[in-house]
Amino acid sequence: MSSPAAAEAIRVGEQARKEPTQGELRRSVFNLVWPATVESVLQMGVGLVNTAMVGHLSALAIGTVGLCSRATMVGFALFQGIGTGATVLIAQSIGSGDRDRARTVAVQGLFFAAASVMILGAAFSTWAVPIFRIFRPAPDLLAASAMYLRIIVLGMPAQGIMMSAGAAMRGSGDTRTPMMVAVSVNLINIAGNYSLIYGHLGFPALGIRGAATATVTAQWIGAVLALAALTSRHSKLGLTWRGPWRLDRAQLGKMLGIGMPASGEWMFWQSAHIILTLFITGFGTTTLASHQLGMQAESVSYMPTAGLSIAATTLVGQAIGAGNPRLAQRSARELITIATAITAVTGGMLFLAPRQILTALTNDAGVIALGAVYLRLMATAQIPQQLTGVLSGVLRGNGDTKTPMIVAAVGQWGIRLPLAYILAFPLKMGIMGVWLGMTVDLFARFALIFFRYKRISWAKEPVVGVGKWASTAG
Repeated sequence: MSSPAAAEAIRVGEQARKEPTQGELRRSVFNLVWPATVESVLQMGVGLVNTAMVGHLSALAIGTVGLCSRATMVGFALFQGIGTGATVLIAQSIGSGDRDRARTVAVQGLFFAAASVMILGAAFSTWAVPIFRIFRPAPDLLAASAMYLRIIVLGMPAQGIMMSAGAAMRGSGDTRTPMMVAVSVNLINIAGNYSLIYGHLGFPALGIRGAATATVTAQWIGAVLALAALTSRHSKLGLTWRGPWRLDRAQLGKMLGIGMPASGEWMFWQSAHIILTLFITGFGTTTLASHQLGMQAESVSYMPTAGLSIAATTLVGQAIGAGNPRLAQRSARELITIATAITAVTGGMLFLAPRQILTALTNDAGVIALGAVYLRLMATAQIPQQLTGVLSGVLRGNGDTKTPMIVAAVGQWGIRLPLAYILAFPLKMGIMGVWLGMTVDLFARFALIFFRYKRISWAKEPVVGVGKWASTAG
């Protein structure tokens, strides 16, 4: 009779023989990553298009869109939590062959997203002016931002539905359908902006009001498309309009238990950005516009790698659900290699051609000159920044959503904000002090998340309710 150790060695050997070759794994990663990346690019593209198309109106318009993005990102924190929890549980359920559980989780995500975001949107609409007074804006910027926010919140429930449906499809391994929804949303948003901002095709010229209206319209159309795709006969989840559309408190609790640390991570990030924006508004409208436009232009670098974190969560989660931690580890290494190679190129673009990138977003010479300084500084930290995102995705797929949240809290509140304040004000470095504090934080967070990743024990241990086996962080 063979010993348990010998039986386990035989089982692991058989599993290894069934695993894909390196070439097959690379193709699988590519087939999952490129649609997820394109979708992430297009999701960011809505904000980028709005900024670019109002950027030629005035610095006031740029500041309005930027301030509103800070407020609405609180809603995005909810989306992050719901999406992360749903993607992890669905990926692990699919990996273990439990599609009924995957469908139930998808429904809980849709319910919670729609209900919670409607409440948040109503609060934003009611208290728009007090919210923006926190930033001490000039009177004209306060009035414009409140008006813009009250329109934008009308699309927040649609955005919640769209993102939770996309998270469910990604967890099942379908990244192409959410990508096509994002393509549709962007095309509609661009056409709406062209028509409503500047008054083309017989429409009135509404300026920033037109940009908000176009965005809301595109988001609701996207929500309808996402729901139709999720319930179609081609969906990998097999969810139909007949159900199961019921509340399952146990699965909702598990989804939120996994996802809420991701919301916490995002909230730490956003609250720190709010404080940072308070620092920056004191330096004037041109500096604020340079910072906002610089962050939008910086997305040239992280857009191509944005889908890698999503892919890491899906691939690692499915491998863990299938009881194959070795495959999870191989997938993680492949994604790290891809992220490093891509970011070396895109980060180089930020450093070598910052003015050319910013010129596509505005024609304000002062904003371009100052924004170019920001982009060159951020270019130095692009590889650690993007690898932090990928490694966080690996940890989430492995069931560890708390570490990324803790790292975000330490980096943003323990390093970025104190250092930015000290450099900007007591040491009188101004906006350069703020940007240097941001740069140091990016390197520090990478060191912390990399340390945690290296301590993952890819040995198998039983985890109740998440497939048969899962790896654990040591």
